[in-house]
Amino acid sequence: MAERAATLVADYGASDAALLDVAFGRAKPEGRLPFELPRSMDAVRASRPDVPNDTENPLFPYGAGLTL
Repeated sequence: MAERAATLVADYGASDAALLDVAFGRAKPEGRLPFELPRSMDAVRASRPDVPNDTENPLFPYGAGLTL
């Protein structure tokens, strides 16, 4: 359902204050995924465990995100 969302927020340890600063426009949103997010468990099973970022057609590829 990510295709239908106006905004997606992923939090990898940010403080509540930092997250709220972005949500209320006091700070610019920025960040990049340090890994890819596979589209399904079948994609995970088909990937090789010794090769990073090798799933076919990931939901979000390595480096996805935004920097304003």
